[in-house]
Amino acid sequence: MDKNVARVSIGLALRSAIINDREVETLLDLYTEPNLDETKRLHDRLVVSLSHFDREIAIWLEPLLAHGRLNLDPKKLAKEMNEMEFLLYNLIYRAGDAQQEINDWMNCIANAAESLADGFWIDAKILLSQALEISRSASVEHLKSRCDFSHQLDILQRGTEEYFEEMKKHSLTLVIPEGRLEALLRVQKTMLDLMRGRDRTRQRGDEAIGIVIRRLNTAIRFLMNESKELNAACQELQLAYDHLDEIKSTTAEEAKRELRECSGSIEQLEKTKAPRKNAD
Repeated sequence: MDKNVARVSIGLALRSAIINDREVETLLDLYTEPNLDETKRLHDRLVVSLSHFDREIAIWLEPLLAHGRLNLDPKKLAKEMNEMEFLLYNLIYRAGDAQQEINDWMNCIANAAESLADGFWIDAKILLSQALEISRSASVEHLKSRCDFSHQLDILQRGTEEYFEEMKKHSLTLVIPEGRLEALLRVQKTMLDLMRGRDRTRQRGDEAIGIVIRRLNTAIRFLMNESKELNAACQELQLAYDHLDEIKSTTAEEAKRELRECSGSIEQLEKTKAPRKNAD
């Protein structure tokens, strides 16, 4: 196990835990010192939880645990999910008090199908987990108690569960483009430090910090996506840096210093990747 690659996956799980107010101590220990056995124990406990937030953490940890191969047909599954999206859409305006839940359920299925088709399979799995939780909500169950909705909702609920269970059987991988790991780790650590600092001081309403965190998360996504130019990540880091100027704290100053160094590293990497001109 490459500990730095493991930290990226654990860091993604930690971000999810902080956002959703889940227990973070075990994840913090694993982030500091990755341990495969401890990661597996945590994953196996959370992946069977009834809470989508717990399952989301487990899904982010999954790339460290090669427990199976993904052999389903993504195009076929995405097509089936698009058909479910259409069925849910036809229910929305008849759903009464459950209209919002049916709409959210439909959106999760639609976005999961799109993510699957585009190759973002971790995102697809997380969206299916969320769709499963919404499909079991009290509002949907109340609607299901009506005889004119009972049969169709039962089929849709079971279909959603089957999609999630099918994807749950197979492990997923986290591919980090060549040369980007060091920059990715530094940006991620800066983001997590800011998130933990805001969580400790309960400054959740601090708009500037929120914007910085979102910009850093976007930069991380860009660094993980080989189709995105490094310059796109640098632009997000610059926007994050600009917003940090509005925050007067030691943590913000440390983050600014780290982002300056990160940007410099990425720009240097960009130069080394640039094609050389042919000599005349």
